[in-house]
Amino acid sequence: MHEIEKTASSAASSPSDLRGPSASNTASRDFGSATSSWRRWWPYLTSMMLVGGALFISRYDAWLTHPDRVHQLPGDVLRLFFLTEFFAHGFGVVVLAAGIFMLAPGSRACIPRIAACALWPGLIAHLLKIQFARRRPIRFFDEFSVSHFPDDPSKTWLGWFHKNQWNYEYINQSFPSAHTATVWGLAIGMIWAFPQGRWLFIVIAAMASIQRVISYAHWPSDVLLGAAVAFFCAGALTQNWGLGWVLGQVERRLGRVQSTIVR
Repeated sequence: MHEIEKTASSAASSPSDLRGPSASNTASRDFGSATSSWRRWWPYLTSMMLVGGALFISRYDAWLTHPDRVHQLPGDVLRLFFLTEFFAHGFGVVVLAAGIFMLAPGSRACIPRIAACALWPGLIAHLLKIQFARRRPIRFFDEFSVSHFPDDPSKTWLGWFHKNQWNYEYINQSFPSAHTATVWGLAIGMIWAFPQGRWLFIVIAAMASIQRVISYAHWPSDVLLGAAVAFFCAGALTQNWGLGWVLGQVERRLGRVQSTIVR
């Protein structure tokens, strides 16, 4: 009996049990670990490519968002896209964290990093929203739900610190998409913790991003820039330096506490 308890205690305190990836060896599991410089820099390079893509696609924002293209999607497909919005919201992050806590006790130590990966990009996106005013697509629908999108994308912009004040009007908070920043940050955090589910997380994040366009809440370029914010911010949190290093220390401490409780 004593031998069984000793074995269980050892397994509980081992790195592989404390999380999907090792809680006590974050350096070996972060996206920027030592195997190649590409793995260290890919979040930032991806962010830069998304910014470039947003600049290119901004000229086609109105064309891509036009109802004639959105309404071509079947109703059930539209509903499926709208369901994924749940994961792009802070409430969805909380529910997912609670699910990990209850269903995957060995991975509880990674909850702070996953939550930070999702919430920090969302916060940065909201800070950008109140500085840069851009009309949402829904602003260009009349009372008969007929769209009047401008031919010139620059007409959607009101500028930086519009009227020399913070931008708190929802209808003018199109840039960038905070929902997209949140869901891609969450996907990056989940891929870091559970790499075997990477394609599931990527598909959900992509669908939630598209939902922001087909709901006329954002222009496509806003969505790409929201994803760029996520890759830059959440990507940094998966590294073994800066805030990523701090979170690694938290995970090690939580891992020791958990192993003590199990014993």
